[in-house]
Amino acid sequence: MRRTDRFRLGWILVHSPKYADPKVSIADELKSRARKPNPLWHWRLASPMKEGGPYSLLFAYKGKVFANAVASVTRGVREDMKQRGFLFAFRLTAVGFPRRPVSLLELNLGRRARRHHSLIRLDEETLKKYHELGS
Repeated sequence: MRRTDRFRLGWILVHSPKYADPKVSIADELKSRARKPNPLWHWRLASPMKEGGPYSLLFAYKGKVFANAVASVTRGVREDMKQRGFLFAFRLTAVGFPRRPVSLLELNLGRRARRHHSLIRLDEETLKKYHELGS
């Protein structure tokens, strides 16, 4: 069975330095949360995504993909998170880290990399290339 037969293709979550705490590494925060069962990773969009999954996700910051995960979308977020603009979250069921971060440029995303806001749609070729380059 191929990977995409089990999981829907999801997105590359492109983290903005605008929302990141400069004292905390996003990669370290993800590693810390990944140690807990089914952690949430909150995300902001103008309108929340529909619940569903599982999806394949890649996590990027400062032009490099530093992690991958399998996740489902949930709108079940705490009220304090909603007030901060996080209307949904990804419930992570599996998180992995490549041997080395993979540059978004190496993934040959073309126009998708230049026109993204915070999400880039994943396709099979991009996901395959990420796993090849990260191992």
